[in-house]
Formats: sequence, C-alpha cells, structure tokens
Amino acid sequence: MIRVFKDKFNDLKFRDKLLLSHLIIALIPILLLGLLSFFQSYLTQMNEMNSEARSSLNQTSNILDYKINRYNMLSEFIVLNREFSRVFLKNYQNNYFNMYLDFRDVVDPLISQIKFMDADIEEINFYTSGDLLGVRENIRPLSELKSKPWFDEGYSKRWIVYDRQVFLQQQLIGNQKKSNFMVITINYDSIFSSIGRLSDHISATIKNGKNELIYPEMPLVVKSGKQTGLKQALENNDWTLEYTVSHTNAYKNALTIFKITFVVILVSLLITFCLIYIFSSSFTRRIVHLKNKVDKVEQNNLGIIIQSHSKDEFGELANGIGRMLRRINSLINQVYEAEIAKKESEYNRLIAQINPHFLYNTLSFMNWRALKKQDIETSYMVGTLAKFYRTALNKGKNQVTIKDELENIRAYLDLQLILHDGSFEVEYRVDPQLENVRIIHFILQPIVENAIKHGFAEAGEKEHQLIIFVYLERGELKMRVDDNGVGMSPAQLQKLPTEESSGYGVRNVNERIKLYYGKAYGLELISTLQEGTSVIITLPYHP
Repeated sequence: MIRVFKDKFNDLKFRDKLLLSHLIIALIPILLLGLLSFFQSYLTQMNEMNSEARSSLNQTSNILDYKINRYNMLSEFIVLNREFSRVFLKNYQNNYFNMYLDFRDVVDPLISQIKFMDADIEEINFYTSGDLLGVRENIRPLSELKSKPWFDEGYSKRWIVYDRQVFLQQQLIGNQKKSNFMVITINYDSIFSSIGRLSDHISATIKNGKNELIYPEMPLVVKSGKQTGLKQALENNDWTLEYTVSHTNAYKNALTIFKITFVVILVSLLITFCLIYIFSSSFTRRIVHLKNKVDKVEQNNLGIIIQSHSKDEFGELANGIGRMLRRINSLINQVYEAEIAKKESEYNRLIAQINPHFLYNTLSFMNWRALKKQDIETSYMVGTLAKFYRTALNKGKNQVTIKDELENIRAYLDLQLILHDGSFEVEYRVDPQLENVRIIHFILQPIVENAIKHGFAEAGEKEHQLIIFVYLERGELKMRVDDNGVGMSPAQLQKLPTEESSGYGVRNVNERIKLYYGKAYGLELISTLQEGTSVIITLPYHP
C-alpha cells in the first residue's frame, strides 16, 4: 500500500507534489497547535533563539574573520614584497637620491595601491631607526611606537583595539641590529559594523588572547533573567567572540502564541489551501521557465542568456547555470582561438608574403645568366640561395625532418661562408638515427644567424668555430648550436629570449616551440664573455 502511494506521488508533477506536501505539512501543525502547552512554546522559542544566536555567531565570526584575514593578507602583501623590504634593509649611507628613487618607485606606489584597495585603512605608519627617518610623514622613530601603551615587541603580528582605534602591528623583515614595524590603522566602525546589527535579545563582546575586553569599550550591564552564553574563537587572530542570549523574549513570545493559537487555527484552515496553491504555482512557474531554457541549451543553443534577479535558491540556481554556460562559451572560444593561433603563427604570416613561384623563377633565371657568362661563383651562390629558400618554405608545411632542417642550415651556412670569406669553420655532430624525426621547421637558422652576427662580430686571433649537435638526452630531443665567439653577460643572456630581434630571432623561435609543444620545451642559453655561447633547443622525441 505504501509502495503504491509512493509511486503515485512520484508520478505527480512538481507543482502537485508541492501542493500536496505543503497542505499536509501545514494542516498537521495547525491541528496540533491547540494541544501545545505554554511550556512547549517556551522551549521552542528558546531553541529558536539559541539556534538564531548560534547562526548569528557563526555569521558574525565569519564576517570578522574575513575582514581580519583581508587586512592580514594586505599586510603580508606589503611585508613579503622584496623590493619594499629591500628599502628598509638597505644602507643608504646618506645617499638621499637613491632613497628618494626607492620611495618614489617602490614604497609610495605600494602604499597608495593598498589605500586605494581599501578605503577603511586610515593610516599606514612605519617605525624604524636609521637612515629612513624623516623621509616621509609616515616613517617614524621606533621609540615612538615603543612608548605607546599597547605596544608589545613579543609579537611579529598583533591586532590591537585601543581608544576606539584598531591597529594591526606587523614586524617587517629586519637585520640582527634593528627591528622595523608597520602599523596599519583601520576604521573602528568598519571592523565592528556587523556586531551593531544584532537582535535586541543578543549582546556581544569580544576579548583578546589575554582575556581583555576590547569591544565594546565599557562592560555590558547584565540583565536579569535566564541567559545562555555562546563563544567562538576567530581563526585569523587571538580574538574570541562571545554572545549572551536573553530568554526574556522567548517567554513573551510563547505567551503571545498561546493567546492567539485558537484564532490562528480558524483563520489558517480557511486560507492555507489558497496560499499553498498560489506559492506552489509561483515556485513551479520559475522552475518550468528555467527548464525550458535548459532544454534550448541541450539543443546546442549556447547563446541563450540564463539570468535571474531573485536572490533565493531558484535565483542562485539560475545564475549558477548562467555562469556555467558563460564559462563553457569562454572555454570554447579559448580553445578555438588557441587552434587559430597555432595554425596562424608568426612564421606563416611572414612566409605568406613571399611568392615561391616568382622567387624560384627569378633565381633560376639568375643562375642561367651566371652560367651563360661562366660566372661559376655567382651560379653557386644563386643555386645555394634557391636551395635555402626551397627548404625554408617547405611547400607551406609546418614540419620537416631533421635531415631537411640540416639541409636548409647547410645551404644558409654555405652562403654565409662565401659572404664572410670563410672566416669561420662549421662542424656537424648529428646522430644519424635521428635524421628522420619530424620537427617544426626553420628553428636552427635564427640561432645560427644570431651566432654569426653577434658571436663573430669582433675580429680576433682565435679561429671562429660553429658546431651543430643533434642528440638524445633523457628521452628528449636536443639540438645545440655552440660558438666560440664574444659571448654575453648575464644581463644580456637573460634579456635575449624575451627581446625582439631581426627576422624571427631567438624570441620567436622560443615562442614557436612553446606554442607547438608546450611550456616544458624551448630554448636554454649558456654563455660566458669572451669564451662563447651555447643555445640548446629541447623538443619532445617521437620516433
């Protein structure tokens, strides 16, 4: 019998389920309401008040924890800033210009940013001893901080409430000789605003780790009657939030309920059905509306807008689905744009400007003219240049074998040897088993060009040498270009992979490799001044 009733109930529409269930749930307490005693009403009211107080306590503590954590993070944001800490550790030795630059470029922008982020921060003062005193109004002597009645040097971070002011004391990074402190003054009312909105029957106090009252300023006057005490420690400092719940309202409410019980029974029986029907229809209408939109999304209509201005669960559900739909669209667009970027790389945009047929025809004509005039050297250069462009263009394909890439670089180096009168030597150390491995093409030429242009720029007594390696290391494909040129300083070495250079350059090769193979692959540069440079290309190995 129960199973049959359950199956019938499950087959009902959601609106009918709401109507039936609400009607049953509403009728039972209304019929039993006349049997409730004053004592039962009183206990119910006390439980509700305690539950409300507990919920309010959790909510208020969470709000306080959120605010405190926010300022803790802002404080750590300042303290952990390396450039900022450097200012307080640096020995300026009366170099006021450097001090001025550090404050202009580091300290002042950081403090302005923090104050802009939170208007409730009234002051940010720094207490130190040494060169920085007097540079700014908020740079004060450490002795002034130590003279304050609430200062305690035993804490690296401490929250203080004193004389209707809230201070966050934070020790800065210091050396063995001196300590530096930062004190953030926060608006008193903004911190404790959530406590001022409590119910009349709830009084709140806050105590610090030393069990000292910090809010309110004066001890509360304890009202007569039965009371319940609740407390909860905050997570982000040593404060404890304490609630005192008075049961006086529970007694009054229970007495009122007892008086109006009989009137409620009569009136409720008349209007219950109508109200339940109206509410059920209202609830289900919004669900049906949301379901229709979700059905359209199921039919691949991802451009539909799902949004609700209601703040209840239905509104949150609709807005959550809407946000999820927007994220899906965003992810689809990101994947699409990533594919477009992969297919239309900066290399394809460059070679798209070259007409291969025109280039080949022109070079062939030049080769014919040179042979006709018996200019063997010019004919060789033109033929080598044609070979270089043929392997560089690669018929518009993005990948070549290592053998073809090396053929391209040999053609390029043959031309460079002619142009530079053979002023350098070239050596190839290639694992023959790797010649048929496919890679993205045109990645060696910019590296070799950079080595010749910059590495061999200065004439010297030693013979310039260029060595090209291709080998496997720890399951990864390595291509290395070594030169014994002028080398680079550490600053130049760090700057080179991120700078623009002629043609594709080192930066573009690095970006193309990461675009095709991922951020784990790319270029590694090793260089020593007056000794030479090594550029290591790391690629995934797919035999």
